[in-house]
Amino acid sequence: MIAAVGQYNVLERLGGGALGDVFRARDTRAGRTVALMAPSPELIASPARRARFLEDARKAAGLNHPNIAMLFEIVELDDRCYLAYEFAAGPSLGEEMGGGAVDLRHALHLAVHIADALAEGHANGIVHGDVRPDTIVVTPKGSVKVLNFGMTMWTKGGLARAKAAASPQSLDLEETLVTGYLSPEQVLGATVDPRSDLFALGVVLYQMLTGRQPFAAPAADVTIANVLRQTPGRPSAVNPDLPAELDDVVVKLLAKELDARYQTAAATATDLRRVTAELDRRMSELPRRGVSLKRWRVLIGRAKGYVFREVLGRSEKED
Repeated sequence: MIAAVGQYNVLERLGGGALGDVFRARDTRAGRTVALMAPSPELIASPARRARFLEDARKAAGLNHPNIAMLFEIVELDDRCYLAYEFAAGPSLGEEMGGGAVDLRHALHLAVHIADALAEGHANGIVHGDVRPDTIVVTPKGSVKVLNFGMTMWTKGGLARAKAAASPQSLDLEETLVTGYLSPEQVLGATVDPRSDLFALGVVLYQMLTGRQPFAAPAADVTIANVLRQTPGRPSAVNPDLPAELDDVVVKLLAKELDARYQTAAATATDLRRVTAELDRRMSELPRRGVSLKRWRVLIGRAKGYVFREVLGRSEKED
């Protein structure tokens, strides 16, 4: 294991990341812990690829947002390149979900953070291109850090996307899992724009709300066919406790046609905040109605409008 890279003292190898080996290191100049990524030499072997890699890295280093893992510095040492990233502690969103759904309020909170991160990247002309649970970290404080912004064409996910459009049958199992988060235009190998990230956000949000990935299948070609042709059921069909307003947001994010989809991440974040505020308002009204919670017999869809049925004598009254 390398001992140091310039001002960075290497503390331990964390594993093989999307861009290559990842080390926890100490920035002796700034006095902070960083994630030091060492792309494999083969990735940027030619002068043209190295120049493109450095160009993308410099552009990514211009992003500064609390929900994006920042690229602090690009270190060129001999014939190697290293990327010093903000150390994003915490589990990936996939680990946070653990194969199931996330609490509704928490899911909305995380989705707003992801949308805010995308809005920042898009405002700087950068499409993420690989939004999925494994590229999102949930910090100990419950915030989100989106990883690899601006560099995903160089990652395993980026390579899998390129292969998916050309030869889905050649994908291995790990690469097959990536295809379920691709937009229709990505799997067709067409030009992508910020709306492709919003489709991926819709897949992630659907999964957080229902515990199911809407397009995934055991084989990549079937997954791709689902992305292109299958319209998943509304999330509330899987989880009846979800509000209709949130159904509408997810359906719009997952629209096959670009013009029918959300056009900006900022608009998506606005609608997610509006749904959150409406749910909070409904909950806050309950105590003011002067009815003890012990007298509520049935909670019809905790999030589905927070409609309650109260027993009053032999009759029932519904708000």
